[in-house]
Amino acid sequence: MRSRILRCVHASRVDLHRALRLEEGLFRHRASESWLTAFDGVARSTIALGVSSKTSELVDENEARRRDAAVVRRFTGGGTVLCDCDTLLIGMTMESESSALFEEAAETRYPRDVMRATGTRLYARVFDKCGTFATRENDYVFGDVKFGGNAQAMSRGRFLHHTSFLYDFDAEAMRAMLKTPTRAPEYRNGRTHEDFVTRLCERGYEREEIFARVRWAMESIGYEIVDVDFEEAERAVEDAVARSGGPRWDTVKTIEV
Repeated sequence: MRSRILRCVHASRVDLHRALRLEEGLFRHRASESWLTAFDGVARSTIALGVSSKTSELVDENEARRRDAAVVRRFTGGGTVLCDCDTLLIGMTMESESSALFEEAAETRYPRDVMRATGTRLYARVFDKCGTFATRENDYVFGDVKFGGNAQAMSRGRFLHHTSFLYDFDAEAMRAMLKTPTRAPEYRNGRTHEDFVTRLCERGYEREEIFARVRWAMESIGYEIVDVDFEEAERAVEDAVARSGGPRWDTVKTIEV
């Protein structure tokens, strides 16, 4: 049986473009390894768009320019999120068949399988103080208010699942820069950003406690965690690309507004 080593990259105030580029590299080029990325806030307010999202439909570009916010297009799908120093970003890239997140082996996984597993096997243990944790569509919620949004990528028996957790947020900046999407989760029911989301800091959690709980939950389901520096992880991707002799996957884009 293959050893379930989980390589963990934990950093603070990261550049979001650089963080997403690392995640794409780990997903595409470090085949057969399991990685956990845990980022405590971003260095600059950044709006993250899904791979097929249209900037003009989701972002008030004049406000983004006025507030000096960056706009980045992910390599994954999902919705639009404003990330700042109080956004906690947690991602995992793993093999579908051998991941300890799943209780039963399977050759093929689907996005709903990953969402169900991360909710029940991982984050239900992390966020168990409130008693109302649940997964709703593609979100993590307390009751009917969202505190974490997800995006995923799947390819050749491998998946990436990353989440932006709202430890705190600037409601005025969110309202000014983010437009209400034409497609929204059904349970949102037309609510404004402020009414639709909640802050983890108001739910009895310390920010470092959340990262510690994620590590504990991963260990409890069978992973041995090995810490890796951010720069070391970037070198690991570049080494894999060099060995392959092919080009690096590099589809994360910063958008000029």
